[in-house]
Amino acid sequence: MPIRKHASVFPALEKAIIEKQITKKAIAIDLGITVSSLSRKLTGQVEFTLKEVKTIHKMFGDIKVEELFNMDE
Repeated sequence: MPIRKHASVFPALEKAIIEKQITKKAIAIDLGITVSSLSRKLTGQVEFTLKEVKTIHKMFGDIKVEELFNMDE
């Protein structure tokens, strides 16, 4: 049986990562976590901490944090 990949629950963040050509490894390093931990956060299996949200937003400062993380205004 093939391994099923989970879809990201943060499509705007995924899009920004691709457009800015920032690797998930670089993001994980900045957050002080592993790439697999980042993957679990992007698929909604584990929640981002406020500190992690702030760190990621600094990387993509031209995009509103609410947009990156699907937050209601």
